[in-house]
Amino acid sequence: MPGAAEAIQRAVHALEAGELTVWVRRLLGVLGIVAIAVFYTVWPGHVRGLATAQAMDQAQIGREILHGHGWRTQLVRPRAIAQLQAHGKNVTQNIWKDTYNAPLPPLVDAIALIPVRAHLQMTPRDLTAAGDVAIVWMSILLFIGSVVILYFLAARLFDRRLAVIACGLVLLCDMMWQYSLAGLPQMLLLFLFNATLYALVRAIEASYSGGRVGVWLAAVGVGFGLLALTHALTIWMFIAALIFCVFFFRPRGWAAIIVLAAFAILYTPWLLRNFVVCGNPAGSAIYSMLDGTGGHTEAGWMRIVDVDLSGVGPRAFRDKITTNLFAQIGRVFDYLGWSIVALTFFVSLMHTFKRSETASVRWIVLAMWSGAVLGMSIFGINEEQGVAANQMHLLFMPIMTCYGLAFLLVQWNRLGIDIRLARLGFITLLFVMCALPMADQMLRMMFGPHKAQVRWPPYVPPYVAVLNNWMKPNEAIASDMPWAIAWYADRPAVWVPDTVKTMTDLSDYGVIGMPINGLYLTPISGADNKLRDIIKGEYKDWAAVIQRTVDVNKFPLKWATLLGLENECVFFSDHDRQKIAAP
Repeated sequence: MPGAAEAIQRAVHALEAGELTVWVRRLLGVLGIVAIAVFYTVWPGHVRGLATAQAMDQAQIGREILHGHGWRTQLVRPRAIAQLQAHGKNVTQNIWKDTYNAPLPPLVDAIALIPVRAHLQMTPRDLTAAGDVAIVWMSILLFIGSVVILYFLAARLFDRRLAVIACGLVLLCDMMWQYSLAGLPQMLLLFLFNATLYALVRAIEASYSGGRVGVWLAAVGVGFGLLALTHALTIWMFIAALIFCVFFFRPRGWAAIIVLAAFAILYTPWLLRNFVVCGNPAGSAIYSMLDGTGGHTEAGWMRIVDVDLSGVGPRAFRDKITTNLFAQIGRVFDYLGWSIVALTFFVSLMHTFKRSETASVRWIVLAMWSGAVLGMSIFGINEEQGVAANQMHLLFMPIMTCYGLAFLLVQWNRLGIDIRLARLGFITLLFVMCALPMADQMLRMMFGPHKAQVRWPPYVPPYVAVLNNWMKPNEAIASDMPWAIAWYADRPAVWVPDTVKTMTDLSDYGVIGMPINGLYLTPISGADNKLRDIIKGEYKDWAAVIQRTVDVNKFPLKWATLLGLENECVFFSDHDRQKIAAP
């Protein structure tokens, strides 16, 4: 068959000429990405549901958006009630309008939930919610999209070969995949951050070449606006970038005005919306700043209606910022995904890059990272299940990897070892070092003890989802993990107030427009704490209930049942709902 022989001959020629080799490498790269994604999502024990309170909180708001209710929430924070009362707002109506979360993550979650819209309600037989899987896959797609942008960004700053290697190092970072599985907005942030950096690089290139920078600067402002609408902590990065624009671009000041104007046009409407709803442009999230001061965590402050700020002052904030700053410095290698190449970025600051654009960009990266560090020092990094919603170091890992890799390759070239195999071995060594956490994760999954299919403690989604049948839509449940009830049970949930009396008053006086007829307590307030923490900590008024020694005849919710693994969760209600809900 001469036709087939001729086709084979052309293919061999293309392979020898290098044309087909490029496409083979691209195909292998795509297959590698797919293989890693499949391992992290299909292998038992990886996708175990959303990992954090904020991920579930944003997911349940995303479901409300999907149903056409806008940024409505089913999670009530007692502190938000007090904020509405202090500004003369209608608590019954406005408490169900979310003012804590940024608007973009729930919107993206809503888009992710479209394919599984008919399967959002869990059954007792489901271990993993369909909504959790959909949100995880959206995070993975955003991560891969951010790597694509990184390639074009690195290719402009350095060259295509370095860009490919840098993207490979980022894709092998286990922490990136763990944040994708957690359902937090970090992958959306990473996608927007890389896009904003790309626009900034184009603006700097245009400045050096004498081109027009206005359009690119406006794109930078839009990028930072989208970042702020995803996580307000990125405003600290924006401030650093704005200062850089003031001193770098000419005429001085105009560039900063363009960036600031584009940012304000995008971000101001959300601030106005929050002001109208609750009387504060920052919403109820403003109280997150109090985390670690006055003897309370953020959770503790959010559960208090009557706030006592006597223990909060400049000294408390100074101590908090200092403690958080040193904690970040001590864990910077960890926060950068254990990537030795990314960490080398700080050494590369002493290197003189030939291209002015490349040299300039590293300083703005350093400035933005410093701004992020300051913001994280003020608000704190509170980890849950090994990840944290305020972890912004991860956003800088890809671009730092590019600079660190460039510096290491330059140092290798200075050694004068002109052996192709040795250079390949050096690059392979970098890959091995950066991929060690991923390799460890894979070995544990394949040969280690079987990993639970749920994130216990404290989450067992099926035991939370059953409350959907036990409770009516016009009844609220108080809980130490209301975000899980709002997401998995699709029922209104109130964060357990600081005192039992406060919960009773909220219910009896109809403050939120419905009675609180249920109380769901988990290891968050119980088994995960020491006895001293229970009887003297933030849940001290609930100690008898947590320890199950309360006199139910004197407690407003007199019926109780044990739930969760090893019966470590307890549900109190006004009557035996389990028996009534049973078929």
